[in-house]
Amino acid sequence: MDSKICYIFGAGERSDCDISLAADDLVIAADGGFDYLEQLGLRADYVLGDFDSVLSYDLPSDSIRYPREKDDTDMMLAMKLGLDRGYSEFIIYGGLGGRLDHTLANIQALAYLAEHGAAGTLYASGYAVRVVTNGTVSFGKDLPENVPGNLCSVFSLSDTSTSVTIRGLKYETESITLTNSFPLGISNEFTGKKAYAHVEKGTIAVLWYLPCQD
Repeated sequence: MDSKICYIFGAGERSDCDISLAADDLVIAADGGFDYLEQLGLRADYVLGDFDSVLSYDLPSDSIRYPREKDDTDMMLAMKLGLDRGYSEFIIYGGLGGRLDHTLANIQALAYLAEHGAAGTLYASGYAVRVVTNGTVSFGKDLPENVPGNLCSVFSLSDTSTSVTIRGLKYETESITLTNSFPLGISNEFTGKKAYAHVEKGTIAVLWYLPCQD
């Protein structure tokens, strides 16, 4: 199994980020995500965007600049670069919170990753979102978010997601159908047991809350 990760930092809400980079990991700063990385003391392998939200005047000379009027968001450009470099696991910080339209756009961008054989997770200070197509989102029993009563919701991003099975959460399902017009999967709960949500055909978003960090 390929364990290399593409980390992307955007210009959205910043949260504490404690990551240990492996040799094969890739770090991309999408526009104002460059400021985020500077705050964390991390270096980007690539810096790209139209740079309408970056504050730093110290952008690398090899930054990839795009026009403001374009079809792809800066986050989408970063994801496409990661895909082009052969990555299938994406972790994104600074892609939630702030402008609601940006949050929705980034969740849609996760669906783009899923439809192209990859999977990505967006992290904010209090919650995270992961999207998969025809696949599984799993939670080990030792994860800090996997405590009884902590909320975890499952949504269909495709028109229909069929054969959705949920195990290890308070409300379990067996091969049900979810649609993007009825939030049947909202407000489930962790139980402390190993858990997963699997979709046989379709694209689902799984949102869970993160424990407070003092």
